Amino acid sequence: MNLKEKIGQMLCFAFHGQHFNNQLKTLITEYKVGGIVHFARNISSNEQVKKLNDDIQNHSDIPVFISLDQEGGMVRRIMNDITYLPGAMSLAATNEIENIYHINYKTACDLKSLGFNINYAPVADVNNNPLNPVINSRSYGDDPNFVAKCVLEAFKGIQDAKMLPTAKHFPGHGDTNVDSHLGLPVVTKTEEEIFNLELIPFIKAINSDIDGIMMSHVLYSKLDDKLPSSLSYNVITKLLKEKLGFKGLITTDSLTMGAIWKTYSIAEIIEYGVNAGNDILVFCGKADLEEQKEIINTFYSLVKEGKISESRIDESVKKILALKEKYCKGEPIITSKTNLSETLIDKSITKVFGNLLPLANDEKVLIIFPKIMLASLVDNENNTTETLGKYLNYPEIIISEDNMNLEMIVQNESEYDKIIMANYNVKKDDYQEKVYKLLNKEKTILIALRSPYDINLCKGPNTYICTYDCTKEVLEALSKKLLDNNFLGKLPIILEE
Repeated sequence: MNLKEKIGQMLCFAFHGQHFNNQLKTLITEYKVGGIVHFARNISSNEQVKKLNDDIQNHSDIPVFISLDQEGGMVRRIMNDITYLPGAMSLAATNEIENIYHINYKTACDLKSLGFNINYAPVADVNNNPLNPVINSRSYGDDPNFVAKCVLEAFKGIQDAKMLPTAKHFPGHGDTNVDSHLGLPVVTKTEEEIFNLELIPFIKAINSDIDGIMMSHVLYSKLDDKLPSSLSYNVITKLLKEKLGFKGLITTDSLTMGAIWKTYSIAEIIEYGVNAGNDILVFCGKADLEEQKEIINTFYSLVKEGKISESRIDESVKKILALKEKYCKGEPIITSKTNLSETLIDKSITKVFGNLLPLANDEKVLIIFPKIMLASLVDNENNTTETLGKYLNYPEIIISEDNMNLEMIVQNESEYDKIIMANYNVKKDDYQEKVYKLLNKEKTILIALRSPYDINLCKGPNTYICTYDCTKEVLEALSKKLLDNNFLGKLPIILEE
């Protein structure tokens, strides 16, 4: 392989469109790029994305790593016509760890049949910070040993389906209060503290032969006081590769996220990223072809200038090619239809406490439901249109930052026997907290649609329910639970007293 081909293997780009177009042709045939990542915008149907992925592979001499984020719940790129994968905390709430393997295996088989070979999952972060804006219910919970058990089941399910998993976000994004899509989170823990918490799921996964890990854009100041983990030699080479002995694929989170893109130049990102020990540099962002060409040409120039050695590139490319041999070849495994998704959703929805259920036919009930906004840029935008009122025959008021409907709520509240207040990632002093404060708590059923920590800001409801995800599948199941009071889920985190 010449230098251009080797550089291409270490890059993964997002793109625009839903068909094999000039952008993809240029990246793959001219620049020999070895990795492509899909977002929801690139997918309209199974038939369309299967043809697109086939076209990508047919235009490349070397198999392409075609990837996506199919974590489950609110973070899914394919929304319909494949096995529904609940989010991590939703799966944890079922308390049936063995089914985490089965549902991830089934989903990965479906993805593989559509031409994908890398899933940027599972999330191995331990969410021990209630204020975490980006991980939260994407994590299996706040206990590192329990999270580790769940991560093992998830990655083995993906890997057994001949799809490459990437445990993320090393060395941990759980104890942060900044979304790395927007800024740089900083963790000041010592290495000993990290080993006793954040690293436990990753170490267990490495010792169980996981083939992929994704780096976080988090600055662990006691490990490297200058560079975030994704660009840090101390974190990637010294800790992950040497101390923990990881020999699999190391990929970055998208390097166009605010934590990196706002601070470093393209040349710095590539130089630090490659020399730190990453195998694949991922660039999503605006997915502009001219910018992508600049990234590729800058990489080439850095090698020619001696700032990146060809031996460092060779180390990664050998690993990439070996894993492509393992994950890009062979026929996908065809599995039978299953109702496991519905069963798991049914077992996940959690009534934490309360005695206002079931709802009775003769009761007057008001639903207050938030306009769902993206919790983080990793979420799918097309998850934001569902409301509970579509599934329950009660009046519903939609509230938002721009329209809290305070007057209507104050005027009408006394007419109702019970009030269902659904929240989505409440933040201090936000519109949801303001509306909640107006309600008679004794007749309020509070539903946390995403973050189980919402009750820390909305205290004192009679009844508290957690769903962990707010998809149409979950809302439909929730509506039935409110009528039959048959809740099976177990809260996978510890709430404040």
